[in-house]
Amino acid sequence: MNLVGQIYRTNNGSIDKNIVDKIYTDGFNIAQYGLYMKRERDYKTFKVAVDAGFSCPNKDGTTDTRGCIFCPKMGRSISVEYCNIKYSLKEQIECQIQQNREKGISKFYVYFYPGTNTHGPLNHLKKLWDYALSFEDVIGLSIGTRPDCLENEKLDILEHYVKQGYEIWIDLGIQTMHDETLDFLNRKHTSKDVERVLTECKKRGILVCGHIILGLPNENWKMMMKTAKVLSDLKIDALKIYPLVVIENTELELLYWKGEYKSLDEKQYIYLVTDFLEHLSKYVIIQRVSKDKVPNEIKISPEWSLKRLRILNEVSKELSRRNSKQGFKYIEKF
Repeated sequence: MNLVGQIYRTNNGSIDKNIVDKIYTDGFNIAQYGLYMKRERDYKTFKVAVDAGFSCPNKDGTTDTRGCIFCPKMGRSISVEYCNIKYSLKEQIECQIQQNREKGISKFYVYFYPGTNTHGPLNHLKKLWDYALSFEDVIGLSIGTRPDCLENEKLDILEHYVKQGYEIWIDLGIQTMHDETLDFLNRKHTSKDVERVLTECKKRGILVCGHIILGLPNENWKMMMKTAKVLSDLKIDALKIYPLVVIENTELELLYWKGEYKSLDEKQYIYLVTDFLEHLSKYVIIQRVSKDKVPNEIKISPEWSLKRLRILNEVSKELSRRNSKQGFKYIEKF
């Protein structure tokens, strides 16, 4: 196994609060992932997204066959050319590393992306993770999964990589911390599952980036702000924040056409993200605040552009207009 990660690992499985404080000192009002990475290390990194052929327990019959109401029956569309099961894992990794080395990027994470990437037997998971980490200049993993598919035995394997010096991230589909909403979405996991994963990952030095959706059916402003507070109290490391997008071939599409669900308009979403950030700890790294990779041919609603950098800029402007910043309304618990 390639132990190059030992040379570059700096924070031993935690976000460096001093670096985050420096972001705000420099005049920024959001703890952006890109700003954090530039200050933490003197080299560029890239996430190599790969498709290792994983299914979802909520679709393959393990827990259900319906899936979540916002997820298409055929699965997600992936826009990264080489993140495709038609290529071998070796081809997916090598092609993307080569392309990005030519752009001046020197270190890489392998991002297991489509499907639930811890939904499988231990020996198969370890074989895949060992292989991904064997590539030169790969310094860690990012693994997309669900809170109900991270048993302690799997986390123990990932902890072993942390102890070797690799940086391990879990991209965790949380969506909300309200069980009544999770039930409506047919997520088939609970907020307690999320709490357990965050607690166990923190013990092991495994970093967690949670995925949160704003504008979910039946959720009011107070509920969304509570999600921000609960995740902050649990000391989650990072978040990706999305609007709820209605796409073809989903149960949500049926609700939309029946008039039982209405998407947020652009201003509503920008104000909600701004409110959410104000109620979130300033030490939660923000990896994104929108979802820009939904093909227009399958997107039904919302009609406004989801481009994440544009939305990020608008949210930052709104924070400035309020003379506010991320964490402004959250009381830190040290």
